[in-house]
Amino acid sequence: MNAISEQIQEPELIAEMEEPEIVAGAIADGSQAIAHDGFDVETFERAAGDYARLSRTVEETAGAIRTGAALMRDLFWSFHKRAPRIAPIAPLSPAYEINQQIIEQILSTTEWREMRESGTVGDLLSSAMATIGCAGSAIEALGQETIRQINQLHELSAEVEQLFARAETLNELAALSQDAERSEQLKKEAAQAKADAEKKEKKVERLNRKLDESSEAREQKVRRAVRQGLAEAMAEVEQANDAIKAFGGGYDAGFGIEAGAGRRNSLSTKEKIAIAQKVGRSPKLQQIAAVCGRFTRIALQQQKTRVKHPPDEITSITTGCEIERLLPSEIALLADPGLEDLFYLKFVERGLMQYDLIGHEPEGQGPIILAVDESESMSWMCGPMTKEVWSKAVMLALLSIARLQKRDFAIIHFSGESNIKVEVFPKGQATAQETIACASHFFNGGTVFDEWMDEALGLVGQSAFDKADSICVSDGVGRLKPETLAIWQKMRADRGMRSYSILVGTSEGEQLLWQISDAVFCLDDLAEDIQALEAIFSV
Repeated sequence: MNAISEQIQEPELIAEMEEPEIVAGAIADGSQAIAHDGFDVETFERAAGDYARLSRTVEETAGAIRTGAALMRDLFWSFHKRAPRIAPIAPLSPAYEINQQIIEQILSTTEWREMRESGTVGDLLSSAMATIGCAGSAIEALGQETIRQINQLHELSAEVEQLFARAETLNELAALSQDAERSEQLKKEAAQAKADAEKKEKKVERLNRKLDESSEAREQKVRRAVRQGLAEAMAEVEQANDAIKAFGGGYDAGFGIEAGAGRRNSLSTKEKIAIAQKVGRSPKLQQIAAVCGRFTRIALQQQKTRVKHPPDEITSITTGCEIERLLPSEIALLADPGLEDLFYLKFVERGLMQYDLIGHEPEGQGPIILAVDESESMSWMCGPMTKEVWSKAVMLALLSIARLQKRDFAIIHFSGESNIKVEVFPKGQATAQETIACASHFFNGGTVFDEWMDEALGLVGQSAFDKADSICVSDGVGRLKPETLAIWQKMRADRGMRSYSILVGTSEGEQLLWQISDAVFCLDDLAEDIQALEAIFSV
């Protein structure tokens, strides 16, 4: 029961009045400008629950401006929904009309469209990050005086609504009262409440006029600020997406497939946040993630040319715009003139439901083994990046191939004597935490070559399958034991093992490496790496 009703001393009549039914669904209090439903409300609440930064920003924004929480919801839906449109569920309250003006300015910018195209549609984390960057810029651009006026307008509008509701309630009670004197008193109180409401309503109109007079300048200022805020948010979203794709397995066709499950299992919002935050704290991991995208695309393109069978197995339902894979229900939209435009809208936004198909390489290949030199000199620059960053990005791309081909993947970290660490990921399956830990590891010592070769030979010998592929990345080789070389050569012949070596920033040891390799690449500048990448990603 509201405060106004509690002030009325007619308990026997109040008890007879029914409480309004609360219906779960859209927010119909005149605060939301974007068309939405109960699912959208739940989606926003889930995003705020998973992402503490969004929840914190909503609280801070609502504390600064009364309409802030509603603005945050509208912004989030504008990024997350497939086809957002400004269509309030209920007539907007005066204070919230400013929110609609802000949303209109934001939706008119190219930066907003580019942000959506970057992948916010349907993605809670990206939408939340875009919302945070956008809302802060928009509210700051309003200025303190405008915010004060909006807050005052919000309070006055609420008071007007309460007073009119009080007047209506009092009139209803007067009609129900059996006491003529009491009925007359209630009518007088109702008339006073109505008069007070009309008085405050005039203040609302004056405030509205003031805000209308400054609307053009305000809208221009908001649009400029939001464009800058969106550009900054775009960089943050791209960095987070790079991290999630690189360390969460999101670049390759087998993304999220659990070992033995045969089904997709996309990362949850909380898992994405954990990856983005951990990578965000490490400049090295950020660089690896940024480079990884290019490497993995090259790797998967090289593998695509090797697939003998076209995609023929349905693994799940996804979204896109590939006509030959569309679900019949989507094609049926074209048969209805009223739904044809919806088909074309979903086509442009790559939002049509389609079958997700994969082709299969013949199974039964040996492991992919990557040996990475982690001597101190690998942390030095070689063109656009350090040697270590390049080698770890190669690692992530090879892991994608292993996952695609269901091959065991091993990385051998080596450095000085007894500085060796072997990590094996059966069938290319690795959690984000394991992948991040693997990429973060660095001995920072000297260089001893034989030990990693002994480990690699052991892995090949233990494998049930032939056709293993070994890749070594180093920045210089000094010596190699004859007995290790002899065993290596025999294993290559017996098990069909292929071996590649890459020397980064030097040619020291090139002739020695030719004795253990099918191909040796010397990279003086890591900006000129395409030939080496195409060769090793053809494994």
